[in-house]
Amino acid sequence: MTEAKNPVQAVQRTLDVLDVLRATGGARVTEVAREVGVSKGTVHCHLATLEENGYVIKEGNEYKLGLRFIDLAHHAKDRIGIFDVTTSEVDTLAEESGELALFTVEEEGEGICLYTAEGENAVRTEIYVGYRNNLYHTAVGKAMLAHMAEEKRDRLIAHMEFEQLTPRTITDEYVLREELEAIREEGIAYNHGETIQGLVGAGAPIRDQDGTVYGAVSIIGPVRRMGEERLEGEIPEMIRRAVNIIEINITSL
Repeated sequence: MTEAKNPVQAVQRTLDVLDVLRATGGARVTEVAREVGVSKGTVHCHLATLEENGYVIKEGNEYKLGLRFIDLAHHAKDRIGIFDVTTSEVDTLAEESGELALFTVEEEGEGICLYTAEGENAVRTEIYVGYRNNLYHTAVGKAMLAHMAEEKRDRLIAHMEFEQLTPRTITDEYVLREELEAIREEGIAYNHGETIQGLVGAGAPIRDQDGTVYGAVSIIGPVRRMGEERLEGEIPEMIRRAVNIIEINITSL
């Protein structure tokens, strides 16, 4: 994520206040002030301004995020020109596989989940629309990394802070680059329990005729249902069919 060289302190404090409300689901002025590290008076001024503009609401003594953010999210989503056709195919992937299917895009070096669809056997995870994740340990993230422009890929990898989330998480730049090369050759990326132990998945990038990466789709599920034969056979074929339909539609946009 890009860091501002000269952040505006008042704006940063407002964002910190919103982060607290998001993380807690609702908090009192005292709680927000303690988390942000400023006075209750300062926090109250920020909250009052946000409330007046519909970005927070007050229920009793607690402040919560307002539905005005849904309007902002709607307009942010609209700039993803392939959203509708992609979500339709993600629904199909979830139905066909019975698992959890995702549509993710890259922004500022992070994978942002824009859509999820649950099949009849889908596992419950912490993934939600808007969920952010690092690129190096997810199938969608590695699919996008492998196929984006080399200069951008090198820049993102150079700034990665690798974390050992599970015993299988890649934490070495050279190992990651080797896997990305294999992904470019096969067209499919895998997550072999690298994010959550016991949860595996496969994903592929969505690209136009010039090779521009628009995002990626994936199917994830528990290893007990997604054995090697299914994970590297049936699931990739489903994904390839979905991506093919999406990419055909990109040409008509």
